[in-house]
Amino acid sequence: MTTAPERSPVQQFTMLAGVQSEDPFEVYARVGCVPPFWTDNPNDVDGFWVVTRYSDVRAVLQDADSFSSVEAFIPKIAMPNPMLPTESDPPATRKYRSILLPEMTPEKIDPLEPRMHAVCAEIIDSFRDRGHCDVVSDFAREYPIRIFVEFFGLPPERREEFRGHAHTFLHSPPQRPTEWTAIRTIVKEELSAKRESPARDLLSSIANGQIDGELIDIESATNVAATVFLGGLDTLPSNIGWSLGFLASHPQMRRRLIEDLSVIPHVVEEFLRFYSVANPVRRASRDIEVGGSLIRQGDRLFLIAGRADRDDAEFEEASCVRFDRGVNRHLAFGAGAHRCLGSHLARHELAVALAEWHERIPEYRIPEDVEVSFHGGVLAMGSLPLVWDV
Repeated sequence: MTTAPERSPVQQFTMLAGVQSEDPFEVYARVGCVPPFWTDNPNDVDGFWVVTRYSDVRAVLQDADSFSSVEAFIPKIAMPNPMLPTESDPPATRKYRSILLPEMTPEKIDPLEPRMHAVCAEIIDSFRDRGHCDVVSDFAREYPIRIFVEFFGLPPERREEFRGHAHTFLHSPPQRPTEWTAIRTIVKEELSAKRESPARDLLSSIANGQIDGELIDIESATNVAATVFLGGLDTLPSNIGWSLGFLASHPQMRRRLIEDLSVIPHVVEEFLRFYSVANPVRRASRDIEVGGSLIRQGDRLFLIAGRADRDDAEFEEASCVRFDRGVNRHLAFGAGAHRCLGSHLARHELAVALAEWHERIPEYRIPEDVEVSFHGGVLAMGSLPLVWDV
């Protein structure tokens, strides 16, 4: 009888979750861009692989046949219903995504831009004259949810409730099953109403979507809508916070943006690369080698996109923010079968946020001796005080 080889190399690694006192990107930078390594986890069922190099992360994301998205959670958590299409594999993934794709095209997203500008301007003007704000709570978390709730078709008066559920789910893994049940309850009620009386919103499209010529069943529709709910309410606020935090600390680069707003599309892509906040997970469907390491069937992989997108082997001066970067094949939206469907919406929202903020508050800074807090999970700033002269 042949004994299975030991998993190697083995390295100590701690996943970041909850409130953090240190910048999570700096923490992961110390891990380095190295071959995949195994880490034991006393808080999990066994352990998992950590993948940090750009080439390895991209290869895993693009190979849905070898790396499944089903039962891949780290830490391993029993969810009462699958997150769809995230927790699915082709061909089912394509079928679920086909319901969402028609609503996420440039033709559907571009007309939202005037509304994005209006909402951004209204929020910034509400605190501009006081000369200070916490950009995370006062702006980064407020602006995207107002756009998303309208686009999605949720009651705007409940947006704080929705945001709370999404934040807890994404940043507190032990509470995920409870929060997932709460989120599903909310969207299932809305879907049932939209099935009876559809409107021109994403929830109506999901409620009345078809798979293989048949109306999607309400349970699957609920799982799809709940997953979209999570994606729309947390990742973009993280991107906005990191972007404004960087510009507050780099006045020369901020001045370049202010003097030439045409660079904003390049700035958006560079901030998405430099601050890739979501780290995907996968489970090996077969024994396979990745970057020189043998991954066994059933092993789970933690893919640090935020480290891979700062890999010098892929990006020139990867550890620097460059607004003149040409080719920028970042992994902020993933790759392959599960590439983020909301990428066009996210790009638009971030571009508008940068334009409106700098039109209204071009000069700002982080106060001296302030303590900035961070979150693991979806990598985020927990708070970011900013001040400016009025």
